Amino acid sequence: MTLRDEFLKINTCKEYDEKREKFRPLDWKDPELRKHLNSLYPKLDKTGCENGIIAEVYKNPPGSGKSLWE
Repeated sequence: MTLRDEFLKINTCKEYDEKREKFRPLDWKDPELRKHLNSLYPKLDKTGCENGIIAEVYKNPPGSGKSLWE
């Protein structure tokens, strides 16, 4: 089994993270490999970037009167 085939059999991002260094030599320009890598990680509904503006998220926003550590 080739390194490419072994990578395509991975089902979770945790598996990939454990073997990341092993897969470094793969040709990441290959669309099938990139598509599979993207499928391993969950999609986020909100990325923190809205219309080109990066939004910072705080548990207690500055100016709310609460400590950041509460």
